[in-house]
Amino acid sequence: MEDITSLTKIQLDALREVGNIGSGNAASALAQFLNRKIDMAVPSASIMDFKDIPAILGGPGTRVMGIFLKVLGEISGRFLLLIPEDTSIKLLKTLIPGCEIEDPLKMSELESSCMREVGNILAGAFLNALSALAQTPMLNSLPSMTFDMAGSMIDSVVADMTAVSDKVLMIETSFIESEEDLRIHIFLLPEPKSLRILLQKIGVI
Repeated sequence: MEDITSLTKIQLDALREVGNIGSGNAASALAQFLNRKIDMAVPSASIMDFKDIPAILGGPGTRVMGIFLKVLGEISGRFLLLIPEDTSIKLLKTLIPGCEIEDPLKMSELESSCMREVGNILAGAFLNALSALAQTPMLNSLPSMTFDMAGSMIDSVVADMTAVSDKVLMIETSFIESEEDLRIHIFLLPEPKSLRILLQKIGVI
């Protein structure tokens, strides 16, 4: 299987369910981390070109926070969270009492550390659910983080992903807390060989 464009409808539906289970686990982890009730909108899943990612974030000039991790184990690849600027600020103000930040470019080390931990928790929870479903260990690397315009971020930080495929499986979901819309875009890019293994593990190949 060269890339995800060769997926059948049954296989794509199965991956959507994987996203649903993983996102649900991530929502539960976020609720525990924030110590608040978190509701999750039903995730959507689609295959898209990397070049189209900035458009769903509001355009190439939209400022977003990117948190990137490697997926390690028999099923390997990349895991990426893109968090809009307003959601980043809401999360920081929720996590850090008295935080008055209005510009993520001016984050302190504590604030940066908190956002990386959010990424670590969400990715870990998502992959734990996927690991249990596939019955194979999956780990994530320590997260790296950047804050930039969506176009520049995709061009620079995600450029090496295109060596694997110019397509990406996007799982998009929203976490709702205290009437706030905390929109986080989740991207999962398995390596081609790992995609075949994953589909075998969940019984659709």
